[in-house]
Amino acid sequence: MKRFHFSRRQLSVRRSVLIFSFTCITCFQARAQLLDGFFSQQSRKHELMAAQIAAYQLYLAGLKGGIHIAQTGLMSAYSFKNGALGLHTAYFNSLEQISPAIQNNAKANAIAEMNQQIKKEFDLEIAFQQKINVLTTEEQGYIRQVYKSLVVKCNTDLAELRDIVTPDRLQLSDEQRLERIDHLYTDMQDKLVFSGSFTDKCHQLALWRQQAARDRQTLRKLYGGGQ
Repeated sequence: MKRFHFSRRQLSVRRSVLIFSFTCITCFQARAQLLDGFFSQQSRKHELMAAQIAAYQLYLAGLKGGIHIAQTGLMSAYSFKNGALGLHTAYFNSLEQISPAIQNNAKANAIAEMNQQIKKEFDLEIAFQQKINVLTTEEQGYIRQVYKSLVVKCNTDLAELRDIVTPDRLQLSDEQRLERIDHLYTDMQDKLVFSGSFTDKCHQLALWRQQAARDRQTLRKLYGGGQ
């Protein structure tokens, strides 16, 4: 059997070749694993991106659908609101109009006439008191103060009456307007009764004092003049 003998140099070269071959194989395997992992990661990234894109497209589709539904709902609500608002507007506008039954109401005219009667009674009485001048200055001032207070209350009633019988001022039904006219009519009647009673008492007081003054003068003449 033939034996082969290698020199040290040949052994060293052979060892180097083996080491190099082993190193290359190891590097190729590591590179292959690295490339395989890289491509695997890239593949997963592409899958994730695809899933995200699909989810985003689904979200957009749902968002568009929701916007459409919302717009449709808003339009329906707007139409309903306008329709209801139109009905309410027409109703309240009708409440602001005055029917002939209100405009020609006898009590409404009577309220204004009673107010004039109250003023006439006080004006005549004040003029009478100034003419005969038998009440004190304070008493005559009190009559004027009562008259002034009564006029203020009458003017308040007349202002309310004007609002009731004037279009576009109050939103009331005919029944409500008639009720308020009745109330004002009763109040004005009470003021007229008070006016007549008060001025009559003032008038009688002035006549009594005037007569008392005449009686005193007569007694002075009968019993010695300057007493």
